[in-house]
Amino acid sequence: MNHGGNRMPVNRSRPKKLNHADTVLYEIYMLRFAADRLNREQWDDQKDAWAYLEAFLLHYRNLIEFLGKTRNIRRTDLHVTTIWELLKATPPEDASRIHRGGAKLWARYEGVEDRISRYLQHCTTRRINAKNWRIHEMSDEIEPLLAAVEAALRPRARNPLVKPLSAVQFLGLNSPICWETVNLAASRALRR
Repeated sequence: MNHGGNRMPVNRSRPKKLNHADTVLYEIYMLRFAADRLNREQWDDQKDAWAYLEAFLLHYRNLIEFLGKTRNIRRTDLHVTTIWELLKATPPEDASRIHRGGAKLWARYEGVEDRISRYLQHCTTRRINAKNWRIHEMSDEIEPLLAAVEAALRPRARNPLVKPLSAVQFLGLNSPICWETVNLAASRALRR
């Protein structure tokens, strides 16, 4: 790490998306990546757990909006009901089932008072309210929908940098992982 006067500029970018399939697949794979890191519970600093939790919640929210939002869909939003036309592709046979399942998740995690976006959007007084994020349950609920969308979108993907990641298997002592688990571990580390 360079702390002197000769600092190197830090510039980062996500992989370039070549089409809309790449955008949605990126969201799916980043959600799985964050879930995997939370499940492994191996990090250099406990704040890594918080960063992975926030990444998981961000991608989860983006995906349930894609899968299940039912109102106020903007013309520029990618949505499970519109992406097929944008890609000039036939929707999967179970597209309406996918959307219904997504709508249930949207209602459960964004249609409630303690919705995901309240914990991510901006600093609010609600941030001090305790919230357990049951990562294993959230993953299990969304994964069948993601697998169906992934199967339909993968042949349309154009970006070789967006590598497929499999669903996370939550087994063993680390499961079920939830926010309380992450928060408790972080609190212990801060007391050391």
